[in-house]
Amino acid sequence: MSKPPYRALRIVLGFLCLLLAVAGVLLIFSSRPLIMRMFMHPPESEISTLLLAAVKEMGGVFLMVSIMLFLASREPARNVAIIDGTALGLCILAISPLLSLYTLDISRLYPASLIWTRSIVRLALAVLLYYLRPRQADWKPAGNF
Repeated sequence: MSKPPYRALRIVLGFLCLLLAVAGVLLIFSSRPLIMRMFMHPPESEISTLLLAAVKEMGGVFLMVSIMLFLASREPARNVAIIDGTALGLCILAISPLLSLYTLDISRLYPASLIWTRSIVRLALAVLLYYLRPRQADWKPAGNF
């Protein structure tokens, strides 16, 4: 019995893996001027040493998730939990900036349209992952019953 190839899901997972790996390496080896450019030139006082340390830690988390997505892309049917977790994580990452937009004063740092666009793209990726995820096969007893 052959297994379905899940080609589209493997491509999406590979793209996300590559994107997170590049972002992780960029965050780990970044410096203050690069961080200021990535955050669209905030005031100098907003970029502290603590923020730079936290950004480097997040780069490590990005690399960790990238490895998990790479391993899930090799055999999606056996790694449905990673795919589901990634889709749910993207939903949470889509909601949290919108919550920050309305509870904090980040609209002076980022345009609201940019935050909304990023959230919509994350939700679209989550829906795509959920749509492409492997479905459970019907359970059949062993033997000839």
